[in-house]
Amino acid sequence: MRRDIAYIVIISLLLVGFGYFYIKDYYPLKSELLEYKEENRTLISVVNELRRDAPREDSISVELPTENYVAEDLRDMIDGIEVEQVREEISITLPGKKLFPPGSVELSKDGKEMLFKIASIIKEIEDRKIIIEGHTDNTQIAGSLRKEYPTNWDLSAKRAINVVKYLISEVGIDPKRLAAIAYGEYHPITPNATAEGRDRNRRIVIDVLSE
Repeated sequence: MRRDIAYIVIISLLLVGFGYFYIKDYYPLKSELLEYKEENRTLISVVNELRRDAPREDSISVELPTENYVAEDLRDMIDGIEVEQVREEISITLPGKKLFPPGSVELSKDGKEMLFKIASIIKEIEDRKIIIEGHTDNTQIAGSLRKEYPTNWDLSAKRAINVVKYLISEVGIDPKRLAAIAYGEYHPITPNATAEGRDRNRRIVIDVLSE
């Protein structure tokens, strides 16, 4: 009998001790949990207010890079040129026959008008370097032109330089942004075997570089 009573007393003491530690640990945790839930409700309320105040999706406008507009304007507004865009760089190919009379390095009236339109559009892209490339076909220079420009290097260089001068004097592009490069006959875009191929290879290319 005494053993049974002692056993009951020991078990009771253990239960009381366990209950004490359970209550001691449980209530602080419960308090922290309640605080967390309250903070969570506050955050949800703030998010909902932001959603209500945010503009509708159909009213959000996405600003496209300037070079995208420039490339599209060039394609839409000027006939007879080729426009390529690779990321931020734009390359504009102009047929030589539209810029220069046969056997000449001086810009024609139509060539000046075309250049003015192109330059007025690409001026929208500020602070970019602009490279003017001069290209020829592989026909050897003959006649009086040969005295002043004995090779296609010389001819392509002079034509590119004259384009640069026009962009500076007539369009007002900063000379620091411009450079002229001569490729002569050595960068054809098509074989020179036909008159059509030679015609395509005689060209000026305007490269608007990336920043």
